[in-house]
Amino acid sequence: METRIGDWNLLPQTARWGLTLSEVQQTQLRQYLEHLYTANRTMNLTRVPPEQAVGRHLIDSLCLLGVYAPPEGACALDIGAGGGLPGIPLAIVRPDVRFTLLDSHSKTVQFLQATCELLRLNAEAVQARAEEWAHRPSAREQFEFVVARAVAKMPILTELMTPFLKIGGIALALKSINERDEIRRATPAAEILGATLSIETIEFETEQGTVQRAVAVLRKHSPTPAPYPRSWTRILKRPLGGDA
Repeated sequence: METRIGDWNLLPQTARWGLTLSEVQQTQLRQYLEHLYTANRTMNLTRVPPEQAVGRHLIDSLCLLGVYAPPEGACALDIGAGGGLPGIPLAIVRPDVRFTLLDSHSKTVQFLQATCELLRLNAEAVQARAEEWAHRPSAREQFEFVVARAVAKMPILTELMTPFLKIGGIALALKSINERDEIRRATPAAEILGATLSIETIEFETEQGTVQRAVAVLRKHSPTPAPYPRSWTRILKRPLGGDA
């Protein structure tokens, strides 16, 4: 059964963020959505209807590159990658960047790895919990660029993202425009973890009209203290920077 994907005419708006999508990349983006929605028939990967997927999945992911463009050849991490958003669209558009897609669920990781192989992406999927994997020397402070979308509230997410960043690295978390106060509450957490926190807003068109997004921007300036991130139980019980 063919899946009816949304309005591909939305893609050219990415040019405002300095993105020029080749025919190969546009084909890869189509293949990704088709693969996602085929798998979604038996897996819970997305609740967004396919007719809204170009704007709500692809453009929503690529808007991060309108906030920050990672350096050529950077190592990037998508925390809580789920169905591959935002990591897979970013990996398609920035093939020079090496992406790691992190998720704790085995079936999801199998889907992600199959997608990376299908699209021949410069990316790999890893099954692990972020708060545990961040303590491994092979992962801690090894990434110039870290991203997350719809994972957790910002005080929690700050503790999960910051330890992975190299000094000078940047992490971006996609949030609703109505979640700016939530982002601000994570400022003390960022300071404890060796980063500064700011908010950028970005606007784009979707199949449902104009959308504004808030993007939390973490800039790493010093090493994260060794105890962080804490265990998941402790993070939930007492989030850094206030209630989550």
